[in-house]
Amino acid sequence: MAIQLNNNLVNNTNSSNSAATSTGTNSATEQKQDANNQDDIKLSTRAQKIQKLNEEFFPNGPGSLRITGDFIQRLYDYGFISQSEAENLGGRIADSELPKNLENISNNLSIISDRVKLIDSSDSLIDILKRSGAILNNLDGSNPSELAKDISSVNAELANYLNSDDAEKLTDDEKKALDELSVALRIADRMNPANLSTSKLNQYLSFL
Repeated sequence: MAIQLNNNLVNNTNSSNSAATSTGTNSATEQKQDANNQDDIKLSTRAQKIQKLNEEFFPNGPGSLRITGDFIQRLYDYGFISQSEAENLGGRIADSELPKNLENISNNLSIISDRVKLIDSSDSLIDILKRSGAILNNLDGSNPSELAKDISSVNAELANYLNSDDAEKLTDDEKKALDELSVALRIADRMNPANLSTSKLNQYLSFL
């Protein structure tokens, strides 16, 4: 009888442990599903805002975008940037005499890159400009590329370069063009935060 009672105890204990494990697993699964649902909602909302920006400011593709005060204001209205960022970007736009459209900025990158290659084909600026061009081309999420990742890192590398002795080879106009690029990269970084999946964003955009 004692053995039978002990077996029952073991069986009951195992059943309880299994139930607890099952409950814990279900809870973890539900939490994961809730997190995924929240991510999907964020992605959907962000995609809708980007689509509105697209329609209002660059209906002919990212290259047609002009970074104006109105565009900065809309980024703030949609929650892509803070008030202090809007004020900072607005000041930089005034200093650099923007707006130029992104196509103009991208063309400047090619011209600068070609000239720097003639001086030093291994210059780090060449790779920075190559990645920057891919980022600008993917501003609306329609042209994903491995080169378009880590936008903040690219902008930081650009800033470091401009503050280094290597920048002495650049003309004043080239430095001004690269400052305009920095503004564009900062905006691109706010529109494409690292915690959002570009592939998912593209899926939402395709249905809008």
